[in-house]
Amino acid sequence: MKIVKLVMVLLLGLIIVMAVKTLTFTSVPHSLKPLLNDSTIDKEAVAARLSSAISFATVSTLEVDDTNHALFEDFHRFLFKSFPLIHQQLALELVNGHGLLYRWQGSDDSLKPILFLSHQDVVPVDQATIEQWQYPPFAGVIADGIIWGRGAIDIKSGVMGSLEAVENLLHQGFKPTRTVYLAFGQDEEVGGNRGAQQIAALFRDRNITFEFILDEGGSIVSDGVIPGVKRPVAMIGIAEKGYVSLKLTVQAVGGHASMPPQHTALGVIAQALVDLENNPFPSNFAYSKQLFRNIGPAMSGFNKAIFANIWLTQPLVEHILSGNKTTNATIRTTTAVTMAQGSSKDNILPSEASAVVNFRIMPQETVASVINYVTNTIDNEQIVITQHGGFGNEPSSVSVSDNANFDLIRESIYRVTQDGEMVVTPYLVMGGTDATHYSGLSDSIYRFAFNRFTPATLERMHGINEQIAVDDYVDTIRFFRELILGANSELN
Repeated sequence: MKIVKLVMVLLLGLIIVMAVKTLTFTSVPHSLKPLLNDSTIDKEAVAARLSSAISFATVSTLEVDDTNHALFEDFHRFLFKSFPLIHQQLALELVNGHGLLYRWQGSDDSLKPILFLSHQDVVPVDQATIEQWQYPPFAGVIADGIIWGRGAIDIKSGVMGSLEAVENLLHQGFKPTRTVYLAFGQDEEVGGNRGAQQIAALFRDRNITFEFILDEGGSIVSDGVIPGVKRPVAMIGIAEKGYVSLKLTVQAVGGHASMPPQHTALGVIAQALVDLENNPFPSNFAYSKQLFRNIGPAMSGFNKAIFANIWLTQPLVEHILSGNKTTNATIRTTTAVTMAQGSSKDNILPSEASAVVNFRIMPQETVASVINYVTNTIDNEQIVITQHGGFGNEPSSVSVSDNANFDLIRESIYRVTQDGEMVVTPYLVMGGTDATHYSGLSDSIYRFAFNRFTPATLERMHGINEQIAVDDYVDTIRFFRELILGANSELN
């Protein structure tokens, strides 16, 4: 009986502790400040220029010879015509053919410069989906307050938005004290080796480092993009996962399918794929704790209680997050089977079978550790493991989120949105960006593009009917303008 009473007392105490932690797990609405510059931006004019930029189908390719160089050159001529003050007053350097590097010289060389990254290239449009587009993907149609087309959100809006902000400030006679760089690579969608990598190498050769660097990555999400969170969340990437694709290959004796062995070469590969999917990488909460701490108070009921008490509920949290493809990617290296090949005919045994598996690698892990994990999980000496495409990107360095640079980005988001209920939080970027090439050039490398996404619109990135609202694009311009002004006043 005494043991039962003791257990009951302990249980009651645990419930009280959890209840107190849940009740005190709150966020304070942000105190809003006015814009540093509230001058009018001509919506029709900036939308028309982005529309025109979309019409240049600057699709990047893995091979230089496959690139439509004329289209990139035409796009550059369009930029020269569209932003006359920039091309009169800023220094422009062409890097490796089509990379664009602008320098807006500041008056105080003792201040570290800032760097905005975007990319000129876009992914191709699957010809099988053309009929599903509401408007032609490279027409740049403006209809019902929306700019339609490939590159609208990934990320001609970043290229054009940052240029619009600079041109706007030049028109107003603004002269920066802190130097501002704009760098636009030409092949981010295929790795950035010809663009961003070469531009970053120039900075290293010139011993130029930065106060902060900002690239695409996170955005503002709402309406349940994050399960259980109804308030808008602005997600600022402080790191990004690495990337490697591994090819699994098995050699076997071929022959007629009427006399198969117990396991064909493709069957051996299939078993390896099942083993990999059934044995996911272990979870790692190190890079999601800040995210959970910030979004947890925006939840309600059971969800809020479990995140308020993650010291106790972490196994349950892991189970919940693992069950959703979006949140699962925040806590582990992910495994995605993407390609497979057997014989060329249904009645022929494959003499060789292969499959490709893509991995997005958590910080603290490496390409080598992924290969080791895959080798041990498969545990089959018949299978040869090689890197598909011959390359892999290691996870990025992790930037600080408790300094004045992060605060400036957060404050600029609030100034533009004027939404004190919005949650602004650091997070780990799932995909790859050009920012990974700039590792070591700043301890404040962030990934955020001023896009607004719901579950429906999020699917349009790299997909059908890519689009950006005109009002959101204008806010993108305001955001860049606020960052430039803030970096030249609040960081000095």
